[in-house]
Amino acid sequence: MIIRTIAKKDTTKRVAAYARVSTLEESQDESYETQVRYFSELINNTNGWSIVKIYADKGITGTSADKRPGFQEMIRDANARKIDIILCKSISRFARNVEEAQRYIHDLKALDVEIRFEKEGLTTADPQIDLVLGMKMVVAQQESKSISENIRWANQRLAERGIRHVGSNHLLGYDEIDGELTPNKDKWIIELIFRLYSEGSTIPAILDVLKEKGAKTLRSAGDFRCSNIVSILKNEVYCGDRNILKTPVRNYLTKKIDPSVKRESHYVRDHHEGIVTHQQWESAQERLQLEKAKKQTSSKPRKDHHPYFDRIVCASCGQPYRRCLRKNRHGETIPVWKCSGRSKGECCGRIVREDELTEVMSKANKIRVTEFSFEVV
Repeated sequence: MIIRTIAKKDTTKRVAAYARVSTLEESQDESYETQVRYFSELINNTNGWSIVKIYADKGITGTSADKRPGFQEMIRDANARKIDIILCKSISRFARNVEEAQRYIHDLKALDVEIRFEKEGLTTADPQIDLVLGMKMVVAQQESKSISENIRWANQRLAERGIRHVGSNHLLGYDEIDGELTPNKDKWIIELIFRLYSEGSTIPAILDVLKEKGAKTLRSAGDFRCSNIVSILKNEVYCGDRNILKTPVRNYLTKKIDPSVKRESHYVRDHHEGIVTHQQWESAQERLQLEKAKKQTSSKPRKDHHPYFDRIVCASCGQPYRRCLRKNRHGETIPVWKCSGRSKGECCGRIVREDELTEVMSKANKIRVTEFSFEVV
């Protein structure tokens, strides 16, 4: 007689949790740490559960899952069959975009991954849950819309009074003390940039000097890039002025420029103590404009010019499309073409994948991009 030993099936559930707060304020820091601690203790103290990971995003909005690295890592691990159950404090922590949330919930259910929302007491394992979840997510999205509109209204009222707080973004060279901008220990970086530029130094040459002197950016504490220098040279804050509400309003869900929303900017002169003089700042603007005009009229092709260069234009604003790289939802880097006006915040021209363009470029000398199609010229 042959006796076979049947291995006992492992019924342990692999459990992960997702935590998110949308700002970096101190009160939210506490909420974030509380979420992480609570889920860690819950999973470790529950029989039949083993912890996979506490995925988290701190200071990131919930209206776009693509911009939440912690969330995307969790989805990748779920696709790799590493997770059985996901815990989340509430539906609004999981997502505020109804369409996006439903898509991810559907995809996770197809992988037999259960999602439990603690606050609402809901689980996607319930076959009757779809209708309830849909209603709850609509409420979460409306809350996000309401918050966005309230912030925009408050900013407009403050702008009318000449007030614009720096907030959690911070500003290199300044501290905000009791609502007043005061130059700090980093002001030497600003002074050096404007001085070198006024003396005729190129931006790459300025970058070399900054690196040699150990200057670091404020947010990443890394080396400066060309875009950082240009932004500093263009910023009227450094001569003591403020242009309040100068940037276009963005849609609360897509985070793209919303041309339907009107805004009224307010320029306040001598708003605070400047790091450079008005003359230095105005001189920098003149040189920036001259260099921009020179670049636009130059016919000398660069070595890295793409065959599509200057052959694709936006039907909305008439500006040329430029090539750039971006990541898709799977984390793959792909080439796309974007309207120059969109990059400047002046247009909402659509972003086009290069493989789409390739299909029609062989038959066209030039292409105009509309919101829905290509127009061969």
